[in-house]
Amino acid sequence: MTIKKRLFLSNLFMLLIPALVSILIVAVSALLFLNLFYKQVMDETVHGENTVHLEHLLVKQAEEFLQTDHEKLSDSTLYQTVEKYIQTQSIQLQIYEGNMQICSMGDREEELADMPLHALSSGNVYVEPVSINDKTYTIYIAFFAPVQESTWNEVIVKYLIVVLAVLIVAAVLVTNRFLTKFVFRKIEQPLDILTSGVHEIRDGNLSYRITYTEKDEFLPICEDFNHMAERLQQSIEQTQREERSRKELIAGISHDLRTPLTSIKAYIEGLIEGIAQTPERQQKYMQTIREKANDIDRMVDKLFLFSKLDLGDNPFYPESIPLAEALHSLLAAYAEEYARQGMTITLDPIPENCTVYADPVQFRNALTNLLENSLKYKDAPEVQVHICCTETASDVTISVADNGPGVPEADLPKLFDVFYRSDPSRSNPQKGSGLGLAITAKILERFGGSIRAEHVQPKGLRILLTIPKEGISK
Repeated sequence: MTIKKRLFLSNLFMLLIPALVSILIVAVSALLFLNLFYKQVMDETVHGENTVHLEHLLVKQAEEFLQTDHEKLSDSTLYQTVEKYIQTQSIQLQIYEGNMQICSMGDREEELADMPLHALSSGNVYVEPVSINDKTYTIYIAFFAPVQESTWNEVIVKYLIVVLAVLIVAAVLVTNRFLTKFVFRKIEQPLDILTSGVHEIRDGNLSYRITYTEKDEFLPICEDFNHMAERLQQSIEQTQREERSRKELIAGISHDLRTPLTSIKAYIEGLIEGIAQTPERQQKYMQTIREKANDIDRMVDKLFLFSKLDLGDNPFYPESIPLAEALHSLLAAYAEEYARQGMTITLDPIPENCTVYADPVQFRNALTNLLENSLKYKDAPEVQVHICCTETASDVTISVADNGPGVPEADLPKLFDVFYRSDPSRSNPQKGSGLGLAITAKILERFGGSIRAEHVQPKGLRILLTIPKEGISK
């Protein structure tokens, strides 16, 4: 579930749950109120019906004990019986003869002894005039509402508002706490994971990757974090490789310059000290010095070319080149010279319409570097080089294979590094500066192509140049 959906549900439940609790409490309260109201109505109805009945009964009893011949009404047994009954009820009975009260009984007798009931402002007072033995009496009967203790329903109703408020507040708090955990637990956990990942990267563990499988907004963030860490690791490794290459470049330049410079210095000292006394020996010394200077000049030129290719500053004018024409032209120019040095080149037939998109000058330099590499590192008087090509819909692969010594399997990936030589001791700089294949790799990179090396059985080395047919060069 996404965090947006969780927040939406959280807000929805935050409103619905307290509302439902409030509605439930109001419904229960309404039922209690209706029950209490119904009870009061029924009590009043029953009380009204009972008072009518008691009124007639008490009037009849009062007439009976008024007809007795006792000197005092209170001496009548019936009077005493009625008095005991009235005292158990919320009833007050008074009898007047004219304006003189002759009888008063009930639970409020002391309170209302000298006050006629018709003067009361509360209660139900019934007045009944009667004539007995030529005397006129007035009977007053008052029915008072009984004082009742609070019932369970009345207590609930009394404190219902307070309970309602407390329950609503409690519902809001409980809902808020639950939904807060429901939402923020899903935010806190991925944040902790991301924080841990950031700390790992900060501490140098660039191989650390976050594992997160939840389908929410943090998933793409964690994936981007992993991509960032991967690219950072690749960048650091590339920087380290470039730093190693720079150090190797400096070491290689120092080594390869030291050998011809040492020779030049030795021959010059021989000339100065008179070791070369004959003109012929002096001429030989001078020619050797020139050759060593030319070696330095060629190495500096290649180093300059590699630097410009690496920086992308070298002039580059790509065009569509007919491959058959370019290869035949190259062999026509150099085959005879290479043959004198012990290298024979064979070229398989190439379709006339096969083309590559490249700079003609740099394309020629790339192939020349490969041929010179085969010539310089031959381990026999003669070396055979075989050139062929295959094509796809988008590119052409040129294969340049020789039967030379080849290189160890572990060294194949390093073959295109700057100043790499298969001879670890680098004791024979006359076999090359170690820049040729590195320059070829940079040229192929500018073409938008690629270069790789592989073994030839039983021995030898094959270099594969893949060049696009159309303009996708860099």
